[in-house]
Amino acid sequence: MTCGMAAPLKQDGDHFAPLPDRTHHVTVQRCWSPHRIGPRFDWLDHNRIMVVDGPLSERQFDITTDIRKESAVVRLRERGSFAGQVLIDRDPPGRGIILSSAAVGQRLRRGGLAAIMTWCAFRELLVTQASATFRIRMARPTRPCPTGTEDGDIAMGIIAARLGFRPELPLEDIIHEGNLTGITAMPGDSASPPALKIMLRSYPSLLVAFALSPDTMKPTSDYQPYLQIKEDDNLIRALLHQGLLLVKGSYRLGDSGIERFVNAVATDEEEAIQFRSKIRPL
Repeated sequence: MTCGMAAPLKQDGDHFAPLPDRTHHVTVQRCWSPHRIGPRFDWLDHNRIMVVDGPLSERQFDITTDIRKESAVVRLRERGSFAGQVLIDRDPPGRGIILSSAAVGQRLRRGGLAAIMTWCAFRELLVTQASATFRIRMARPTRPCPTGTEDGDIAMGIIAARLGFRPELPLEDIIHEGNLTGITAMPGDSASPPALKIMLRSYPSLLVAFALSPDTMKPTSDYQPYLQIKEDDNLIRALLHQGLLLVKGSYRLGDSGIERFVNAVATDEEEAIQFRSKIRPL
């Protein structure tokens, strides 16, 4: 089964829809307002795409989708060689959609391919199912790397934020003065943006977090805000409330993110209406 949906609506600039209001559990917006979660691309045929902006502009990829009862996979190949894939668990079958793994070839990373594959996978399954719940559940390493800023986890966290997902951990309940044992600001390098290490008394004892720019929904490269956050934990809670603190882990799509999700994956108003009716919040 090939991935044969229309490409995202072309838009000027690289802007994203307003963040959902975290003070309300149910979003009342019902007007389709499209936004992208990754680079623009064109369909050359039913199983071939060409990226048309960003660092991989004009690169062409073969794309296939294999949907089975309990799983699904989207694969990209470039001139016969592996370019990327995302794996989906369908749990429960026909209802739950859980992105469990994403991989992109080393030389193609940071070009938006993970976003394209995620968009295709979520759309294809939402089109075929009568109802759907959505999670992104990345495996947590048993031993974090020294910086704790693996590229794949950051990329999937950015995609989750752009789609309106929220962390599965109750962050606003566990990140507070009485539960904090320490905050360390880590400067970025050529491979990773700056980050925060947040140490907690309760599980999990360590969180790695990134401050997102509200304009691009990417981790900010400016180290100064991290130094300010380190000295004032109220800033962490403010970022959490605004959906601008990316914490590595697993994510779910709840009421407050459905409109943002629909605006990203639907290609017209009619499809947006259909998608809204199928999504069940978590």
